[in-house]
Amino acid sequence: MHMTQTLTRSAVLIPVGDEILSGHTLDTNSQFLARQLFTAGFPVRRIEVVGDHIDAIAAAVRRAANEEGVSHVIVSGGIGPTPDDRTFEAVAVALDRPLILDETALAHIQNLVRRMFDAGWVESAEVSEANLRSAMVPQGSEIIRNRRGMAPAIAMRLDDERMLLVLPGIPRELTTIVEEELLPRYFGDGSTPHVIEVRYTSVPEAEMYAPMRVLEREYPDVTVGSYPQMERHELLIRIRGNDEERVRAAAVRLRELKPDV
Repeated sequence: MHMTQTLTRSAVLIPVGDEILSGHTLDTNSQFLARQLFTAGFPVRRIEVVGDHIDAIAAAVRRAANEEGVSHVIVSGGIGPTPDDRTFEAVAVALDRPLILDETALAHIQNLVRRMFDAGWVESAEVSEANLRSAMVPQGSEIIRNRRGMAPAIAMRLDDERMLLVLPGIPRELTTIVEEELLPRYFGDGSTPHVIEVRYTSVPEAEMYAPMRVLEREYPDVTVGSYPQMERHELLIRIRGNDEERVRAAAVRLRELKPDV
């Protein structure tokens, strides 16, 4: 059971891929992003997985971009060289912007292809039509360096307060971009939430309904969630918020309502 209040800074994740929906690929990217963004003070509000279809991706982007309280929309996957990589095109459709050939992205791809040719990995130093697709980005995109791959990440301002980010789906590329580029550049002004955990032994989750409702009324600026730990016969109550004193006060109040002994 979760009782979550409206957050002024939050993110929506949109992982793209038929392989995720079919169960052939585990979406570790979203788990990684959720942890990183929570620590940075931009907790993830929801995750919407969509397939490799332009209409589905565009619709998800529009929903997230128009959602109240969402400051960052992060799309991951579908920006490679194959025909099923349609994310850049879908984002362009969603924002009603044309696709353009970005010179910065093209220069990166040319440099990488040249290095691959020199190493004997490819037969030509010319950028193929397939690889050229990764340099076609929605107009107004800011190119984000991808030092571990060919397809660039992009950032787009939706307005003065909201940002759309598109990342590659390959985990090693995504994690590097997030750690080296995204967090310091686009998530540096968040406040790390304060978290207190209260643990109960052999307490049914339903018994926490009334105490959590009290906290919801008395501390509307904190978030309270219950998380059963079945293997340890424990019930974990996690309290978090931006104001450390309010989080501590809510934990004290919870122990008054339901002692953790």
